[in-house]
Amino acid sequence: MPTFHDPLADAAEASEALRGLAHASRVFDDPADTYTVFGDLVAGVRSLRQVLDQLANTHLNARDRASDDDGNPAAGAADALAAADELHQAGTLLDRAYDRLDMAFSHSGRIAWHPEPVVDRDAARERLAARLDGDPTTAITTVEAGTLTLAVWPDVPVGEHQRYAYRITDATTGQAVEGRDLFTGAGTPVEPDRALRDLATFLSAAGEARQYAMEHPGSSSENEGLFPAWVAEAARTNTDALVELSEHGPTDSHSAAGPAQAGRRWLSVVFLQGEEADAVLDLIDRDGTDAAIEHLAQWDYGDETTDAALENGYVYDDQPPASGTDQSVTAEGYAVTYNHALGHVGLYRQFDTPPDLALLDDPPVPASIRTGPSHRAQQAAHEGREARRAALGVDRDWFTTPSRGSAGSGRELSL
Repeated sequence: MPTFHDPLADAAEASEALRGLAHASRVFDDPADTYTVFGDLVAGVRSLRQVLDQLANTHLNARDRASDDDGNPAAGAADALAAADELHQAGTLLDRAYDRLDMAFSHSGRIAWHPEPVVDRDAARERLAARLDGDPTTAITTVEAGTLTLAVWPDVPVGEHQRYAYRITDATTGQAVEGRDLFTGAGTPVEPDRALRDLATFLSAAGEARQYAMEHPGSSSENEGLFPAWVAEAARTNTDALVELSEHGPTDSHSAAGPAQAGRRWLSVVFLQGEEADAVLDLIDRDGTDAAIEHLAQWDYGDETTDAALENGYVYDDQPPASGTDQSVTAEGYAVTYNHALGHVGLYRQFDTPPDLALLDDPPVPASIRTGPSHRAQQAAHEGREARRAALGVDRDWFTTPSRGSAGSGRELSL
């Protein structure tokens, strides 16, 4: 509870409350609750603006009592004035943030949220069990990361959000903790190895926060409350193993989920960002990942793509590279990774798998993609391949896709 007279205690409590809110607001059971949170945040920002002004005034009014570590009052007064100026600047920026927040509050207040469709959880568990060929609670994937044992298993989805439950055990102390809040995507189930990588990423963040707190006593980090204190400490002492797991995923040497597919390697076919990626992300939302793979496979020029990937080092063992928030789907020797929040999408092919001729036929391309710079680049590349094929007298170029019009931009394709 606030004291209303002790700024030290109230500041500490405010920091703790905001950290708790950051953790609790990851998922809202009822989106209408966001309106109430908005109201509290607007009031909180207004109070924070007042706090900044009062901190600045304190520095100004008490600058005659300031000095530096060497006892120089002039230097101390200068720093007090500088601190007050920065606080006033921060207050000005906070005014802008308050205006934006207040506008968002107004927009949110005009939304009529419909109730979420009733989910038959028993039926959902049965569908999940059927997909896993057994009881979902027994489909546990386990991996060792230093002294930590991480286990994940599919849990009942929350609406469109895929969910995994997890258990973290520290072999040093015997302590263990379980949770059910590991959300790994929306709409499309992900592999257990991906869930383990995400869990390792969160643990790495908690370990870094713990290390920062040790190096800066009295300070706090936004990731400090992700896990109980003993988990954060164990993550700190197993940082290297967790980073390795988050970046490369489980391997044969330390996964208890069964033998990995040894020797599988992936090469990068194409990686898009910005407007080009947005068009493909829209295609995924509208027609699914299979349509995206068909579209992106047009960048696969067979041996040319393989040689370019080998020359540039775009070859990856076990699985394609992906960040902790990327979604990934594998089909017919290809894997597509995408991230709506970060605005990128990439296509990868198994190293020893030639392009699927069916995918290199002329798939339907949405108008938003047909007019973009990527399509113009495809046309230019296509004409170059046609010219080489004619010069060689080849009846059919194995990697050619049908032309869709005259060439546009001459921008080179690159991995």
